[in-house]
Amino acid sequence: MEYKVRCGELTPRQLAAFDQTGYSEKFIRLLVQRGIDTPAKAKEFFDYRPTKLHDPFLLKGMTEAVQRLKHAISQKQRILIIGDYDADGICATAILYKFLLSKHVRTAYFLPERDADGYGLNIELIKKLHAKYQPDLLITVDCGISCPAEIKFAQSLGLDCIVTDHHAIPAEVPPCICVDPKFPDQDYPFNDLCGAGVALKLIQAMDGLAYAERYFDICAIATVADIVSLTDENRVIVYQGLKKLNQGSVPGIKALATACNIRDEIKSSDISFRIGPRINASGRMGNAKRGLDVILEQDPEKIDHIVKNLIYLNTQRQELCAQIYEECLREIATHHLQNDNIIIVAKPEWESGVLGIVAVRITEKYGRPSIILGGKGDIYKGSGRSVRGINLVECITQAQEYLHTFGGHAMAAGMSLKVTDLDAFRAKMQTVVANTTATHVVDNNRYYDFEITADELNPQFLREVKMLEPTGCGNPAPLLMTVLRETPTAALSSNANHTKFEHGALQFLFFGGAGFNEILAAPCAKSIIFELQQNGNQPAKAIVKCVIPFAINDEEKALVLQRYLHGDLAVAPDASLRQIMRDLRVDRDTFIAYYKAITTLSRRQSRYQNLTTFFRDLVLPDKNIFQLVFCCAVFEQLGIISLTHQRLTVNAGVSTTLTNSALYNQISQQINKE
Repeated sequence: MEYKVRCGELTPRQLAAFDQTGYSEKFIRLLVQRGIDTPAKAKEFFDYRPTKLHDPFLLKGMTEAVQRLKHAISQKQRILIIGDYDADGICATAILYKFLLSKHVRTAYFLPERDADGYGLNIELIKKLHAKYQPDLLITVDCGISCPAEIKFAQSLGLDCIVTDHHAIPAEVPPCICVDPKFPDQDYPFNDLCGAGVALKLIQAMDGLAYAERYFDICAIATVADIVSLTDENRVIVYQGLKKLNQGSVPGIKALATACNIRDEIKSSDISFRIGPRINASGRMGNAKRGLDVILEQDPEKIDHIVKNLIYLNTQRQELCAQIYEECLREIATHHLQNDNIIIVAKPEWESGVLGIVAVRITEKYGRPSIILGGKGDIYKGSGRSVRGINLVECITQAQEYLHTFGGHAMAAGMSLKVTDLDAFRAKMQTVVANTTATHVVDNNRYYDFEITADELNPQFLREVKMLEPTGCGNPAPLLMTVLRETPTAALSSNANHTKFEHGALQFLFFGGAGFNEILAAPCAKSIIFELQQNGNQPAKAIVKCVIPFAINDEEKALVLQRYLHGDLAVAPDASLRQIMRDLRVDRDTFIAYYKAITTLSRRQSRYQNLTTFFRDLVLPDKNIFQLVFCCAVFEQLGIISLTHQRLTVNAGVSTTLTNSALYNQISQQINKE
């Protein structure tokens, strides 16, 4: 995987078009890259008036949905809302539930439990809900479009049904009123609403735009958290919704933001990385109602309890994700899956609720689609993520004979299948993705906008970049590149694994970047890929996403090898690093010799200052700095040694074998292939 520049140089015509705006050349490049290549388009882009929202009646089925819902309200019928267990489904449920309560309708809602109920609708669930609530009208939000059989069954029980969804339209749709912006045969000009956005459009159609504006705040959370495009009317919804949230319109979200250490105004990035994941954690860890409660609850004491529970659930989710991710890496290395067309990994004990997050990390690491499966009993459940050019839901549709359920988008999908069908499913998917790759342009590269110097990171440019908010999918925060040389670093006081440094007028924060401190301090050139973040009136910060070193001597190359072996290098190894790895020795005697030398050194000194000093002080004939790095990485993976916070510890009681190290097996296989 490579980082490539996204924005080319501006043409004289493009520059001239913005001549009267006063924008800097770098900011104009950001606008043009987003398709905003004229001042008129810029004016439109920076226009956040709610009146820009489209006519909801352009959506297919909307007229019928409004008529049926108004009839239900006038006749005081019982209405049941069925949502999904993610942030989008939770917010969509909250929007429609609050709206119907304002109309004094007998309304109930149901959010499924991921393990007990699964995604979307099923026959047993409908039986249970019909018996419990006896509804006259069932309305789905953020689900239902792929459930024709289930809707038919509900209708057989005497239920009228309205499906509101935003997922891809399957070959067969439910035989009821359906509203989905993905229908191709409609005049609606924007097809990337989230599930909550569709619920909002239903309210707009019912009672007008002014009434719908009441729910912009909740819809903004869903729109950002569900990673739909922050363009067109989504941009307006999120901009206006953030204003409402920052005025305290949802007390639970304000309390959650405070608990997430958001001290200034809430931004779209805060929803993406702090608020959204904690709402999602409620559904991922089996209790989606907690996510709904934080939106609906008004009592401060109850809100405090709910927020603490969400924080706890999210911590559990993070720990579980980290554990499964590490197990995934070992499975991939052990079974040589890293070069498959699509990486498919499964273990029965993995919690299915967090596998989408793990799939994201696996796809990012290996630059290819992945599906991660887990579950209980004889059924695997899981999630997949893809790369640009490979439509994942189309691919799994071609293997649907092995699937119990499935659905999703081009870049993300969910599915379930029998454990006994895993091997056949994996084999079919390898063929399907290979055929897709042969006929489509597949792009698994990462992109930054352009290179920028310290002088160009000036107050004017930083003010201009702030105008791009809200940023996210479809309108990403600027990802820039700058070149550094010898750069001293310091640990963050809150966590020694995080590091910081200065460049020009900006402070750079590198979360989890302590392992790069030696590379940053080395005199070689480094490309720093970073995202600009600005919060209210606070100084802008640069969040480091990647360090790409250009090593010259052996010591610098050894530092690069060290980060590669620890899985931290975000780019593929170059020819020099590949040759170094081919020359590594994997025989047992070599590892024993290095273990003895490291043990002897640890008895004399427990401090690990840097790799150069470590290598110099190691007493071993014919020592090799690259072999030292390799041995240490394997020993760390096996728990034989620890190199943390500048301390060297040898754990003498550990009994294991080299082949228990996925890293050792990976390098051994690479050497044997040569």
